[in-house]
Amino acid sequence: MNDAACNVVLNLINVAVRMMPIFVCLEPKRKNRENIAAVSVYLWVIMVSLQSLFNISEPVFLVVQGIFSCFFFLLLLIFFNGELIKKVFLYLSAWLFAVLSMSLNEFAASVLGKSIFLSYGQICVIVSFLSACGFFIFVRYWLKGKTGQLFIQLSKRSHLLLAAYPAISLAISLFGTSTIFSRESLAKRGFEDVVFYLAFCTMILVLYVMILDGTLEAVSRKKTEEELFFARQLIGKQREHYNQMLEHADELRIIRHDFRHHIHALLHMDKDQQRKYLLDLNKELDTPKEQNYCENPAVNQVLQEYGTRCQENQIEFVASLDISAHIPIDDLTLCIVIGNLMENSMEACLKLKKGRFIHLQARWMQDHLMMLAENSYNGQINESGGRLLSSKQDGGLGFLSIRRILNRPGDDFDVCFNDTTFTAMVNIMDRSGI
Repeated sequence: MNDAACNVVLNLINVAVRMMPIFVCLEPKRKNRENIAAVSVYLWVIMVSLQSLFNISEPVFLVVQGIFSCFFFLLLLIFFNGELIKKVFLYLSAWLFAVLSMSLNEFAASVLGKSIFLSYGQICVIVSFLSACGFFIFVRYWLKGKTGQLFIQLSKRSHLLLAAYPAISLAISLFGTSTIFSRESLAKRGFEDVVFYLAFCTMILVLYVMILDGTLEAVSRKKTEEELFFARQLIGKQREHYNQMLEHADELRIIRHDFRHHIHALLHMDKDQQRKYLLDLNKELDTPKEQNYCENPAVNQVLQEYGTRCQENQIEFVASLDISAHIPIDDLTLCIVIGNLMENSMEACLKLKKGRFIHLQARWMQDHLMMLAENSYNGQINESGGRLLSSKQDGGLGFLSIRRILNRPGDDFDVCFNDTTFTAMVNIMDRSGI
């Protein structure tokens, strides 16, 4: 294989690396990966052919290559689903690896060029192919899962910070590849400098893995802490409810014990006295009954708590929930979602002087739970970039907690509002197979 053929193969491997993260981690809009790949290769071949036909110098060609990379990203942007910042992160990561792979090619060619029979171009092709295979394994079995979890659990602002690392590392790598680690520099600089730059490139990759893994671990730990905090609150409320039930049971035993004394007293009274005595007794026994909102004990306890709070604050509370005790969704997920919805609704209602209401509906639909929460509010909504902003000092963890726990395929959470009513819509998929 001559140098011209090696150059073509190297460029094909390079474009494959550039496409790999987006092709593996994202789904195409029209299920035509082959056509997208073919168009991408054609464009790349055209760019390489322009350099050969017009003898474009290396510095100018780097500029042309950068412009082409932007157009290539736009192509992937159009034909693949997913958030823009996620596509930017994946493409920058692929570009970073492609540049570092070029550095590895230069290092391998400079070290092995004098000791084996292969030419410089052939060594680069072999090293590029092996590194591309390693990159595919890395993307398929590590990057895909980590990226999916991070972009679900992190906020929009954090997504930008996440994409900043590959962007900065790419800029440094491009500068190093065109200066310190260029083919011309290798002939002038010592071997120690080459090894130093190779170690620097390795450090970039190690930091890339550590940053993603550490960020995901921190996010998961925070999510677990929030769930444990809510679970402790739920257990505390259930313990309080259990104590109340014990107290009610004791009161019932006392009433039964004293019932015979009431009968004995009534037997020795005239009609008017009996009537007055029975009215007094009825007032004593007329305790309010606990509202039963659904068959799920944990959810029912949460709703009883908020129902009592609504009654104390003159908030109209209506709940219609078709949630059985054996619904295939864990109690923790249900209580976190419903508890946060109710907490946010109550805080919005308490800002009003009149017209307070909270309406909650839920129905099980074959393989998912549909939930709708409506409440009155003062009509003031803070938005930034299509995202709701909380006026609370802690930044508002309610909706964030809901979005974090609804992280399964098919789960959904959305809100809409008009001048008087705020509506939250939740879809929770069956979790029995998880």
